[in-house]
Amino acid sequence: MKRRAFLRTIGLAAAATLSGDLRAYGTRRPNILLIMTDQQFAEALSCTMGSEYIKTPNIDSIAAKGMLFTKAYCANPLCVPNRTSIFTGRYPHEHGKQINSTKAIDVKEFPNIGMVLRKAGYSTGYFGKWHLPYPFKKATAEESGYDETFDAKDFQIAAPAIEFIRKNKSKPFFVVFSLMNPHNICQYGRSQPLPDGDIGEVPAAKNCPPAPANLEKANNQSDALEAIWQARLRARYKKTDKRMFAPLELWGADDWRKYRWAYYRMVELADKEIGRVLSTLRKEGLEENTAIIFTSDHGDGIGSHRWSQKNMFYDECSRIPFIISQPGRTKVGTSDFLVNNGLDIMPTICDYAGAKVPAKCKGVSLRGIAEGNKQQKKRKYVACSTCFVQDLRQDGEPINIEGRMIRTKDFKYYIFDHGKRPEMLIDMKNDPGEMENQAGNPDYKKVLAEHREIFAKYKKETGDDFLS
Repeated sequence: MKRRAFLRTIGLAAAATLSGDLRAYGTRRPNILLIMTDQQFAEALSCTMGSEYIKTPNIDSIAAKGMLFTKAYCANPLCVPNRTSIFTGRYPHEHGKQINSTKAIDVKEFPNIGMVLRKAGYSTGYFGKWHLPYPFKKATAEESGYDETFDAKDFQIAAPAIEFIRKNKSKPFFVVFSLMNPHNICQYGRSQPLPDGDIGEVPAAKNCPPAPANLEKANNQSDALEAIWQARLRARYKKTDKRMFAPLELWGADDWRKYRWAYYRMVELADKEIGRVLSTLRKEGLEENTAIIFTSDHGDGIGSHRWSQKNMFYDECSRIPFIISQPGRTKVGTSDFLVNNGLDIMPTICDYAGAKVPAKCKGVSLRGIAEGNKQQKKRKYVACSTCFVQDLRQDGEPINIEGRMIRTKDFKYYIFDHGKRPEMLIDMKNDPGEMENQAGNPDYKKVLAEHREIFAKYKKETGDDFLS
C-alpha cells in the first residue's frame, strides 16, 4: 500500500473510532444543534396539546422527524442550577448551584459541553441567553467553551447563529440556540414591559384558554409547601413595595386564563425564531447530518395550584419538552423513558460527537433510544432538587427551604427540610394533576416506604448530603 493511501486509511479509521459508531466510518461526524427555550412546560407545544390554543409548527417539525420523550424532567426547576447541570452533566448538589448565582465554578472539575466538543474538534457557537457560571462577554473560547458567542434579545440571535452555521458548514459544528421566551411571562405577571417581543393585547377571558383543571392547591399538602406558598405572597421585587411574583391569592380563574393566553404567545415567538434556524439547515443541505436536541431549562406553574413561575416540583414546573431528531437516523415517535435533561444531555451530545464523557457524569446517552434501540435498561427514577430563597418569611427574612423530588414510573415523592409534614407522595397514574397528597394515606404506606428507600439510595449513589 502506498504511504498516502495508508495514511488516508488510518485517518478514516481514527474518525470512525472517534465517532463511536461504525456507520460513521468514512463519513463526517454529525453537526449538533441544541435548542433551548426558557420556562417552557412540557405540554406547551401544538404537537402535544393540539393547535386550538397554541401553534408551534417549527418545534412540531422537529418532533415529526424524531423521538419525543414524554417523561423528561429537569435537575432543578430554576435557570442557573439546571442550565449548569445541562452543560456539565452533573447534579446541582455537585456543582453547587441551587439558586441563581453565576459565581464561577472550577472548569477542570466541571468542563462545559462547549469545552468538551472543542477538544473533540468541533466548531462551537453559543447564541442567546447564557446564565451559566463561566465567563461569557469578552471571554476567550478557552474560557467560555465557544468559538463565537452572542447574547441579545430573542429576535436578534437567529441572524448571527445562521451566519455561524453557514461559515462552518464544511466541518462539524455544535451550536447552542438559547431563547429567553416564554420566560417573559415573569414580566407579564408583574405588569412590566415584555423585552423579547410583543404579544399584542390580551383578549377577554372568554376568548382565552381555559383555566387549569388543577387550579387549586393539593389536598393534604405538606406544611412545607404551604409555608412556601405563603412566603411567596410576601416577596417583593428588589426590596421595594412592588411584588416579585404574580398575585397568586388575588387572581381568579379568568386572570389565569389570560396568563395562559399570554404564555402561549411567548412560546410562539420562540418557535418563530427556531424556524429561521431550521430553514437554514434545509437550505444549506445540512438537515440530514445535523442531530437536533430541543428542550427547556424548566417549566412554569401556568396557574396550576395557583402557581406562577418555577421552583416547584409540580409537573408544570419540573417536566420539560425534550426531543431528539436527526432525519433518517432517529425513530419517529414517543418514549416514556425517564429523562433528566440536566444529566443526560452531556452524554447524549458526546455520543453523537464521538467525544469522551467527562468523569463523574451520572447521566446516560439517549441516542440509542432515539434511534429505536430497545435494549436500553429502564430507569428506576430521576431526581430533582430545589431551593427557595427569594420568598419571605413572616419576619421579612428569606425562607431558605430546600427540597428533593424523586420521580418513578407512576409516582412522585417530595421531601423538604422544613415542617412537621415535609413529605408529599403523588400517584401520577391516577392523579396527574397532583391534587392529593397520599403521604399520610394508609393505603399507600408500602409505596411511601419504597420511595423513602429510593431517596436514600439516590443520596448514597450521588453523594447528596441533603437531610444528613
